[in-house]
Amino acid sequence: MIPDTDERLASVVRALTDVVLPALPPEAGLAMEQVQLSIGQLQILRGQLDSILSYEADELADAVALGGELRGLAGDDAARALDDALVGAKTAATPAEIRGARKAIHAAIDVVVTTLSRRPYADRRRLQAAIIAAERRRVLKDRRWYAPFGFDIAPPTEA
Repeated sequence: MIPDTDERLASVVRALTDVVLPALPPEAGLAMEQVQLSIGQLQILRGQLDSILSYEADELADAVALGGELRGLAGDDAARALDDALVGAKTAATPAEIRGARKAIHAAIDVVVTTLSRRPYADRRRLQAAIIAAERRRVLKDRRWYAPFGFDIAPPTEA
């Protein structure tokens, strides 16, 4: 029998918890902390396993939306880079392609931001407004996704 991904992650958690952590000497505080953080990350990944692809596809959709909004503000070279990245996003189907397309759009957005940072105040202000609006939408999704980490004082709500 071949173990599924959840079983494999559980096996790594058990190995870290039952073998590696107890074998560390008491003076290896940093190593203990890192193993415990790794265990926590793996446990959260196990809980998110069935939603990872849709989360990453949603991140790509948000990147495409922001790229589209910034397209009109971009200069020629930045617009070409953004156009290429946006076209690549349309054909992304596999998890690796989705991650790659999102990274390409974010890299193109970085070029737009760098270009617009040298432009008049009105252009920079439109850039800021577009990014803040996009991030406001994204942050609510991210807060829900990262809720298992326990960073939030209160559960995320729609704004």
